[in-house]
Order: sequence, then structure tokens, then C-alpha cells
Amino acid sequence: MSSVTFPLAHAARAEAFAFTSEDVFRTKKTASPVYTAVGIVSEIRPRINATEIDVRNLGSHLLYGQQTAFHSYGMTINCYPFSLPFLQLGSEPPNYTTGQNVGTQQFVYKYKQAVGTSEARSHFMFFLGCKMNTLELSVSSQGLVEASTDWIVGEITIPSESSGLTTPTIPDFSGITTPAISNIDGGNTPFTMDGVSYPIKEFRINWNNNIIADDFNGSGKVDQLTTGGIKHTGSFRVPVGKNLQLETFIHDFPQSGETASYVFKSGTMVCNMTELKLVADDNPITSGPTDTMKHSFNFECKTAVLAAS
Repeated sequence: MSSVTFPLAHAARAEAFAFTSEDVFRTKKTASPVYTAVGIVSEIRPRINATEIDVRNLGSHLLYGQQTAFHSYGMTINCYPFSLPFLQLGSEPPNYTTGQNVGTQQFVYKYKQAVGTSEARSHFMFFLGCKMNTLELSVSSQGLVEASTDWIVGEITIPSESSGLTTPTIPDFSGITTPAISNIDGGNTPFTMDGVSYPIKEFRINWNNNIIADDFNGSGKVDQLTTGGIKHTGSFRVPVGKNLQLETFIHDFPQSGETASYVFKSGTMVCNMTELKLVADDNPITSGPTDTMKHSFNFECKTAVLAAS
């Protein structure tokens, strides 16, 4: 007889992963919250870390005990993005005049699991006090546009059959009908720098918001999340032969920053960058030959804005 006498939980028994803006940090919105689906989610990976401090006493090789001092939480969300508002939670700096991107988000994960029973029942898990720390968008030939986001989280609740919500609006999968964005959607010269467009083998851009997580005595959890100094980095692979402009840029001393853009999908998702500088190049030349020559440039830029055009 199997030791597992209950149905196992898995992602196919879940509903759309969704989020809503937070009114009070790390406090679940209960009165008629309206959630928005993240979109096409390939993976969510919650993290919980308990800080246990060793306590030792004279006269023994063994621990006297351990004392819990802090719980930290985080989450990775990987998806095939098509929603600018979700991505802009990580790509846009806070606007302290309008309040945009100043606060935090909370997520709901509704899924089915057993609790020692022969049937799986609906459970709710909430991710409270969430702020996107890093966002990376990437695309390569023969591939789809992918987004990897990493979040600092104030608290992840224990799964419960009761949501504690009054008349919530939680989306289902019927509202997710937009196709995933392919490398084809950007056209055959999706990257433009200083007015010149280039064919691209791979493109990647990363936003690091360097979130400051403050915690204070008596809390045991993070008490506030604040956007730090934002850093934009990325890379692209381009075939040798279009011109010598990129080679000239990286050899210039000093190098002047250039305006650039990458079209993920025309009219839907474009990354507009300012003061982009090439900071490294890897250009392997192999015998055989086994490949055509391509520059693999790393870059940094002052700003990187996601928009429809």
C-alpha cells in the first residue's frame, strides 16, 4: 500500500496568478479587492528563509539552543510577457508626485490541494508587501520574449481554504487570450542605435532596482521596501559586417552615450534607452570555420523605458 493516500498538488490545478496594489504594507486587502492576472506564467518560485541564532553555553560542545530572530521572504516570477503595466512595476522609477510605482503589490495564488483527504480543495496563498527588485527581458532567434522577475516580499501566508476576502474579483484563465510575443514580432532589424538599425541574434536587458529592505526591532519581518539606485545593464549579439559604427563606439575614448531602442513587438512593447554605452565585447573567431563572426556586446545605459512605441 502506498504511503501517499491523498491526491498530489500540481500547477495544473491552479488558477491565474494575479496581483493588486497594496494600501497598507504587508496587510491583505480584504474589502472587494480587484486582482489583475500576471499573464502567461511559466513558473513562480516562493522563498522563505528563517534566521536562527545559535546560543551556546560554557561546559558543552552542543548547542544550548536556537532562537528565531527573523523571517525573510522572496519570489521569482518567470513569464512570457505581454502586459506593460506588470513589467513597468520593475522598469519604471517611482514618481513621488503621482504616487506611481511608489507602493507595493500583493499577489494571490488559488490552487487545489488535499489536507490528508481523498479530495483536493481550493486553497489560497497570499504574497504580501511585494516590490520588484530585478526585471530581465530576453529574446533570441527562434525563441519567445521571456521575462524573469525577482521580488522582495514582506510575508507569504500559510495556505488556507478561506481567503478572508469579501467579494473579490479574481481573474480566471478565460481572460488570458493574448499570444506570447515571438522574436518574429520585432521585425528583422529590431535594435536601433544612433539611428542605425541592426539584425540581432540575442538581446537581453536588466533593471536592478536595488530595493532597500528595512526591518526594525520587535517585528521579525521586513517593515518597509524602498527603491534604491537603479542600474540598467544588458547585452546583444550582432553579426559582423553591417558597418563599423559599433566597433567605433566601443573604441571611442571617451565614449559618448547614444540613444537606442529594441522593438519586442511593434505597437505593443518597445524598450527605449538613453545614453547607452558599450562596455565589453566578445568576438570569438574559430577555425573551421564553425560559426560566422558576431560581436557579443555588453552595455549600460542611463534610462530604459518600456512603452508601446
